[in-house]
Amino acid sequence: MSVIIEARPLYSTTGEARAAAARTVLAVFPGLPTTPRLLCFFDDEDWPLFKDEGFGLGKANRGLSAAVKKCSTWPWRDWPPHVVEKFYAAYPSDDREPKFDFVTYLHNSSCEIPVGLTMTYTHELQHFVQYTNMRGVWKANERFKNWSRDFETGLFSHDLPIEQEARIVAKRIAIQIHGPVAVSRYIEDNIADPVDELDFKNWEFVNGLDVSKPYDLKLQTKLLDEQLHSRNLKLKRDVC
Repeated sequence: MSVIIEARPLYSTTGEARAAAARTVLAVFPGLPTTPRLLCFFDDEDWPLFKDEGFGLGKANRGLSAAVKKCSTWPWRDWPPHVVEKFYAAYPSDDREPKFDFVTYLHNSSCEIPVGLTMTYTHELQHFVQYTNMRGVWKANERFKNWSRDFETGLFSHDLPIEQEARIVAKRIAIQIHGPVAVSRYIEDNIADPVDELDFKNWEFVNGLDVSKPYDLKLQTKLLDEQLHSRNLKLKRDVC
């Protein structure tokens, strides 16, 4: 398995505990691809650009994942320099193939509670699986996300099939590792004290998930595609 874990602060009990938690998740994560090369980065700060309301993903963002491209074609300026240097030997002048093909990133605040670390990390790992194994479905969901912004479809993040599946897997594995009581308490705490209204809606959605039921990502992606087109959106279909 081509997975590298870097957990900060380096050479500290905190970093070592986070790396150990990551290894626990990897040990029970089902069907994790052995390729491509994956960097799992647990930061010791919250990167402000990722939490920016206008530029980034919003202040409720806990982590993210992305496919890594050559330096000339990848938006490395958006990322923390201490993460970017892991991909490229001498950015921005180095345009050789990056050292990793995919990255998962967790903010420091996402790592402070063990259940939260497990759920966020597992969520991002599932995106790695989706990207690797179902590239057409991944691209379709990315297009749905763009349509939501451009055509005001009213979609929330948790309405996207790849996001629904990632939340199901995250909750299921967190229950497996930490037990249902700890997971329920963590979810309820976030509902009681959300970052914002969208965060509240997200945790209400997660709270209602039945992780015992299978989820057909490809089918749900096709159904959402049909639903969007039924609203007379003249958009190119791109579902495998």
